[in-house]
Amino acid sequence: MMKLQLGVLFGGKSVEHDISIITAVQVMKNLDDTLYDIIPLYLDKDNLLLSSPYLKDLKTFQLGVPIDKKRCRVFLYKDQGGYKYRFLHKRCKNGAKIDLILPLVHGMGVEDGTVAGMLEMVGIPYTSAEVGPSALVQDKAWTKDVLKRHGIMCLPFIEVRSETVSDIPFSLPLILKPAHLGSSIGIEIIREYEELPEKISQILLYDDKAILEPLLTNFREFNCAVLKTNKGYTASEIEEIVMQNTFYAFSDKYEKNQTVELSKITGAGNRQIPAKIPIELKKEIEETTVKIAEVLDLKGIVRIDYLYDKDRENLYVNEINPIPGSLSFYLFEKKGLSFPELLNQLIKSTLIHHYQKQKKITSFSSSVLNKNNLINK
Repeated sequence: MMKLQLGVLFGGKSVEHDISIITAVQVMKNLDDTLYDIIPLYLDKDNLLLSSPYLKDLKTFQLGVPIDKKRCRVFLYKDQGGYKYRFLHKRCKNGAKIDLILPLVHGMGVEDGTVAGMLEMVGIPYTSAEVGPSALVQDKAWTKDVLKRHGIMCLPFIEVRSETVSDIPFSLPLILKPAHLGSSIGIEIIREYEELPEKISQILLYDDKAILEPLLTNFREFNCAVLKTNKGYTASEIEEIVMQNTFYAFSDKYEKNQTVELSKITGAGNRQIPAKIPIELKKEIEETTVKIAEVLDLKGIVRIDYLYDKDRENLYVNEINPIPGSLSFYLFEKKGLSFPELLNQLIKSTLIHHYQKQKKITSFSSSVLNKNNLINK
């Protein structure tokens, strides 16, 4: 049986660049090498696309191993032989085949539909959400507006685009978030109105807008992922984030009490999987997760993050992650789906979707260019 040639695309010009590397290395270590040949495709911090066997190894990045960008730089294209990648160096061979790409990028500038758009232009199959849904969910304000129209609860908010904010409809304390960043980067707690201008100014160094919300003080935080296959959506197990701070900060997610192995996340003492919750709340989280994926036409593996207000007993959608860190494999493992098999299902469903997509009409015959006087002299 011929192996599939899989491109694993990661990195990119994003503040979440390093998290993307971790996700990619974990995925590459868990792909079945009897079924797939792995082609690492690394976007460096200038968005140059590079490929080298050394890019499969986390030590390449940990030790700062130099990469010959002139010899490693590649581009993607399509010809009569199918989808291919080719090195730009003048001594490079003819293009090599590539069947499918797993985008494992995180954050604004890559995960927001930018990489999906690049792959759409080439026409190559890819395992994540398409351009429109990716762009939508990267913007927290847009996402809240769409979910609200579909009766899905989110916390109220206002958009912030400058240091001057007036008529805030919420009482203190507040939470200020960059509108497009993930991994809890840039989030600030506001306890005095006088703090706002400086905090906003700092966020606007990273993003062009922020959102301001009331801060819940008596709440629980849950995450649930969903996998899209040709049979529909399958929800993962639910995890509870055991809070050590007012919110789940970047350091809690990636730097504290945690050893990143190449195949697992271990020592993650701030996660409770499965979450110890009543069956009614479990059902609500699962059903809401699937509904969001259906409403937004999300594909691949997506994680939805929730806040549960214990005082009002309300469940709020906090954030949608179209390409979650580590692909949230650990949430599917708790339902009996191993990381390698999760990747197999993801790849199979992508190829089926791509085949169906190829059957759509993409051209239209017209005589408009033959009309007289089309261009005035």
